[in-house]
Amino acid sequence: MSQLSQPQTLPLKPLHLPTEPSVWPLPWGYWALLGLIVLSIILTVLLIRRKRKQERAKKAALKMLTSDVSTLSPAEANEILRQAALSYFPRKEVANLTGQSWLSFLDSQLASPRFLANESSWHSTLYTSANPPKDEEANLISDCKYWVQNALPPKRKYRNWNAAS
Repeated sequence: MSQLSQPQTLPLKPLHLPTEPSVWPLPWGYWALLGLIVLSIILTVLLIRRKRKQERAKKAALKMLTSDVSTLSPAEANEILRQAALSYFPRKEVANLTGQSWLSFLDSQLASPRFLANESSWHSTLYTSANPPKDEEANLISDCKYWVQNALPPKRKYRNWNAAS
């Protein structure tokens, strides 16, 4: 065998491999994608917190309306409605409503009015000492529950229910 065919005697220089490509720094597209993911997580958390805060008064009102129905009077249910409405609507416009204007406001938040149809029952329950029949009381209280479930939180700017006065 010749001397040149031996690997130890060949005139070869050692191989120097390049460094392995690194993941860092990331290309700009990955940074943009990472930024969008972080931004969407932050926005989702903020929206969830905002929604929970909006629902807090509604949940409290529903809990009070459903806790002990047998001892709840329509006047107490009306007071719960007023407290819930004050949590969502401007205080200066809602706090001084009574009678027909209050019932009109409640109906303005619903797709199908329920309160003005029972105006005489509400007036006899709230403003006189007469005790209405139990089924009528239950109907008035169920109207209150319906209002809290369907009108809160306001899904749209509330209608100008007070335009006529």
